[in-house]
Amino acid sequence: MEDIWKNVESTLELLAVSQTKFVSEWDARTVDRALQWAQYCEHIYTRFHTNSVIRKALEKCLRDTNERLRITFEGYRDMPFSDTAQCRHILLITLLKNPATPNSVIKLLFKRHFEANGDTGQDDQNADVASLVRIRSACQVLGTAKFSRNVPGSLEFGAQVHGKMLRQRLDSLLSYPDNDVLARNLLDFVLQHSGGLDNVSYVIAGAVLSKNDISGGNVTEDLIVDWLRDHNDLLLNMCQSLPAGLLAELSERCTKFRLAYLEILKEWASHLEYDIIKELWQQPRDGGVSFKTLVNRFRSLLASSASVKADTEKELVDMKEADGGFEVMGLSVWTDLHQHSLKDLTQSQKGTSLT
Repeated sequence: MEDIWKNVESTLELLAVSQTKFVSEWDARTVDRALQWAQYCEHIYTRFHTNSVIRKALEKCLRDTNERLRITFEGYRDMPFSDTAQCRHILLITLLKNPATPNSVIKLLFKRHFEANGDTGQDDQNADVASLVRIRSACQVLGTAKFSRNVPGSLEFGAQVHGKMLRQRLDSLLSYPDNDVLARNLLDFVLQHSGGLDNVSYVIAGAVLSKNDISGGNVTEDLIVDWLRDHNDLLLNMCQSLPAGLLAELSERCTKFRLAYLEILKEWASHLEYDIIKELWQQPRDGGVSFKTLVNRFRSLLASSASVKADTEKELVDMKEADGGFEVMGLSVWTDLHQHSLKDLTQSQKGTSLT
């Protein structure tokens, strides 16, 4: 068993090095050997994870090695025993995130695992490698692509394709236990390499709206929203830059997104100030959105599905009552938002019924 401990220790050392600038010296042969060692660790997990005695010994080996590597490598993240089941996933994501990874290695991985001439004989893990490399390639394309804002309430085809690609990868990762960190790492990579917040906003929207063919409810969508809450600048950008109709569609698809979106709308509304002379609600100079934009956003939500409409109207009524329950315009932003949103919605519905 001593050989197993040494091999596992060596694999952790290799994974630690893959996070550093020294990966710039790696070539195709080095990566192949690294993937083989990662696969070896997965085999060890599969073979011994139900053997309590050997598992306990392996966990001690990992603790000791992790402690040593934390001292040696700044920013090193511990590898728990459960993560050894997905060593190749971790290695690939680490290489994809590391700016020091040579382009020649990335291109070789793409050619070997993605451009397989239609070969369907690869195993599941190699398929995962292919999809990870595909994400890297897609992100390079996204770095130069600019998605249009002139398609109200819908996504461009390019954003749909890239969003679906990301969604499939996330669904695959989350079909394994304890893979939340890996999924978040993938989202971090997309954020860093997709050409700015506007592009990422459309890709994330595409991922949320992509059809989920894997059972498990809203696991992927919920993780995406939890991740967005940890990246508030991106969440704010989505709520500000995406078309109102598209945001309503996202709110209908994902309850967690709906709640996050409503929180941001309430935050923006709370910063509006009333100009008595102009008799208008003015947005602050340091950001936020206009009163007209807020009305447009709320109106789109009220025109959505029954559940979205009910939640939105409840928020408007609750905020109006909490702010004094005024019926006179100009005293409370919530009174004015409530009346304008319902008024504009009613007028819009009347106009639609006449056409």
